[in-house]
Amino acid sequence: MELSYIYDIIKEEDESMNYRDYIVFDFETTSRYPDTTQPVQIAAVAIQGRKLEVIPNSEFQSLIQPIFDEKECAKAGVDVLEDGAVAVHGKTEAMLKKAPSLKSVWSNFTDYVNEYNFKKTPWYAPIAVGHNIRGFDMPIVHRICCEKPWGYGPKDKDGRRQSLFNPINIVDTLDLMFCCFENNKEVNSLSNDNLVRGYMGYSQGEAHDALSDVLMTAELFCRTMKMFRRFVYNKKFKGAFA
Repeated sequence: MELSYIYDIIKEEDESMNYRDYIVFDFETTSRYPDTTQPVQIAAVAIQGRKLEVIPNSEFQSLIQPIFDEKECAKAGVDVLEDGAVAVHGKTEAMLKKAPSLKSVWSNFTDYVNEYNFKKTPWYAPIAVGHNIRGFDMPIVHRICCEKPWGYGPKDKDGRRQSLFNPINIVDTLDLMFCCFENNKEVNSLSNDNLVRGYMGYSQGEAHDALSDVLMTAELFCRTMKMFRRFVYNKKFKGAFA
């Protein structure tokens, strides 16, 4: 992918503005516990940082084969595939036994994310976006990058933090939606399904499929960020507390 045009933009424009791309991603997992769960599916889509639009043909998705044996799961400190999780996302043991390993999928996903890191440094890495990403998806990323039984990287020089995504900025659409709807009594849940599919009327794809959820979250993110840009464009922040 040709990204040299971004260097020309940065030379001409204020570098304090965001020129990093965004990666909206989502896991489906064996359980609800981010510190011990195993991923069984990952999906992602890239957002162009200045246009706030999905980059054409930027979708990534793969099933992932987890550890099935209960003794091996206990040894590795990870959760087995729970019936409740299968009931939610529909990824059965029979399906997942045909899937590639986490190590293989993570290598491909790392290559995918790095395509959108136009300076190939952690500080210019794409900004991670997701719904409840702080509480669920990013802890899983940290474990895959830095902790046993995985530790596949990429990680910082001390090996303590992931370096795949931007180390400073994360956009959790759950936080954005709280800010938008914390004073709206019509909305009784900020889950993706209830808010975007139910309240806002989004009807594409299937709920709890990682790729469908990613495309829905990408739409929510782009529309919300564009709204914020319009709102603050003529607001005077300089000297506001003087």
